[in-house]
Amino acid sequence: MMTRKLSRLILPIVLGFLILLSVGLSVYIWTNPSRYGRESKVSTASSDSTLATRTMDDIYLPTQLVYTDTQGKQTLLINKNVSLVSQFKTQISKWQADSISKVHITSSKSYTALLNGQDSYILNFPDSVTISLFNTIFNQNLQHYKASEFSRIVIPINDTDHLYLLNDSKHQIYSVHLKKKTLTTMDKTLNTASVKSIPVKMVYHNNSTYLDYTRPVKMQQYSYLLNKLSASQLANRLLDADGTSSVSVHNRKHEQEYTIGSYKQMTVNTTSNTVKYEDYSDMGTKRQLSLTQQLHKSYNHLVSIGLPMDNIRYYGYDSVSNSVIYRSYVEGFPIFNQTENGDVRIQMTSNSLDRYFFSLESLQVPVPTTGKQQSVTLPSSTTVLKQLLAAGYKQSKLGSIELGYHWSRNTSSKLVIDLNPTYYVYYNNKWRTYTSMLSGS
Repeated sequence: MMTRKLSRLILPIVLGFLILLSVGLSVYIWTNPSRYGRESKVSTASSDSTLATRTMDDIYLPTQLVYTDTQGKQTLLINKNVSLVSQFKTQISKWQADSISKVHITSSKSYTALLNGQDSYILNFPDSVTISLFNTIFNQNLQHYKASEFSRIVIPINDTDHLYLLNDSKHQIYSVHLKKKTLTTMDKTLNTASVKSIPVKMVYHNNSTYLDYTRPVKMQQYSYLLNKLSASQLANRLLDADGTSSVSVHNRKHEQEYTIGSYKQMTVNTTSNTVKYEDYSDMGTKRQLSLTQQLHKSYNHLVSIGLPMDNIRYYGYDSVSNSVIYRSYVEGFPIFNQTENGDVRIQMTSNSLDRYFFSLESLQVPVPTTGKQQSVTLPSSTTVLKQLLAAGYKQSKLGSIELGYHWSRNTSSKLVIDLNPTYYVYYNNKWRTYTSMLSGS
């Protein structure tokens, strides 16, 4: 009897000790990279060989699937077990797109009619891509209008020969003629109990489309283990990819600066774990890149960083700064607050300066959500807008209202990141949570 009591006491203590030891070693390694790389030069052969990359067509996939029924009611479709957008990609890749033509549209009203056409599916990109990239993503070979931009794909269910590519900013529509089009497989995939439908309405206004969440939305909370890249290994990967030079390190207040010659520099903010990388090698050489070239080249730069890419997706293109923006996603919803801007930015200027802005930290594997509350019900986006206007915010300064996840440290463990659902509002050129705006914080 005494032996059983002792075993019951000892077993949890031993298990707890092993867990603490494992966590402690992880923390020590993460917070002391110099311990394993005292030389300015660190071999990156092992780290590079294990980098997991995703193909370009995965990174530039649409992020939302909207269904419009026969009555014109729209729902955002989500399946937390599989990506419905990826399923659609597989389906479209089996079709044969043999021609493309420009549809004559006379007004925004006629554009909206197709956007909200009854009995159809809509695949939404976060921002514009080109028809050339459509070929890459969906394994097609359209030869005309390859430089033209679009941000939505409308797939009529009862039209067996066409899909449509829509450009919001110019309310342009391109009709793609198809062979072998069928939706039988997708119908089976979507008609399962695991598919969640969120009532929405796609609203076209001032040459842009936004998703209006027409009812309160119940969203899941998530927690993930934190992954952190080694700054020293990252410096050698970016600054000395061929392994022939030495990287110099300079420690400053809250910063570590890695340089090689006078052409490449990487600065790490040791407080926020954010990184700015600059390459001046071709500085002064004029270049003009098309959007297609920007998206292709920035993807290659993204891969060269070595970030875990499981959750990263294309988020947008900033034509003012010539920056392609990527963001982490969960179930098709973007994650904010990971860095100052909450994103990864690849900037390629017209005078051939390359800059990367990103974080050493990323999500690793999901863990059980801590606390009793595992889901949150948010108000409709219409209600959020009314609350903001009532609080004194001017509608002219309010941009997009986007449903997403707020990245925050778990209060019990620094090794865990909590993702809490909320609305983000683009206000005065910055993303803010609607709750912080209402509270004035």
